[in-house]
Amino acid sequence: MKQLEQEQLWLQQCRDGEQDAFYQLVKPYLDRAYSTARAILNSPHYAEDAVQNAMLEAYRAIMSGKEIRSFRSWFNRLVAMRALDLARARSRRFRQTEVLGDHEEPGDEREQPLDAVLKKEEQSRLLAQVMSLDMRHRSVIVLYYYQEMSVEEIADVLGVKAGTVKSRLYNARLKLMSLNESINPKKVIFDV
Repeated sequence: MKQLEQEQLWLQQCRDGEQDAFYQLVKPYLDRAYSTARAILNSPHYAEDAVQNAMLEAYRAIMSGKEIRSFRSWFNRLVAMRALDLARARSRRFRQTEVLGDHEEPGDEREQPLDAVLKKEEQSRLLAQVMSLDMRHRSVIVLYYYQEMSVEEIADVLGVKAGTVKSRLYNARLKLMSLNESINPKKVIFDV
């Protein structure tokens, strides 16, 4: 049975009240969903929240009879959107605490040991620069380079045209280069 046919079968079984059907439906996509959310949010705790929010929304949509042609694409987009929602909310909270004079965002309780951070200093610096980009540019960089999604997949996840993704990638690369003049221009690839 093809994947799309199997998804449709699980969707129907879920609507019919079979308890295991929803788990079977989302199970193949949970690892990628979590890694996408983690890359966007840079926090395991918030990533878990984003995936859980997406799963609840997916379940409600299925049970309300929403027509879903490709669950995989739809669910990936849903996870990315919930992660972006949480990132925007974190950003608003951070700006509010800045106004109040508290300049530290709550730290992640599972930070990597100092040794790992030192070994990956270059990657950490680049990731920090990526995370400093505005949401539109950060999301395409994270999905393209860290999640290794194609331009078409990113367009589907974000609900924009492929040309928009390419434009955002190009502009994000330019911003990253201006943030760090010492980056070797050959490391930043402009062909998409």
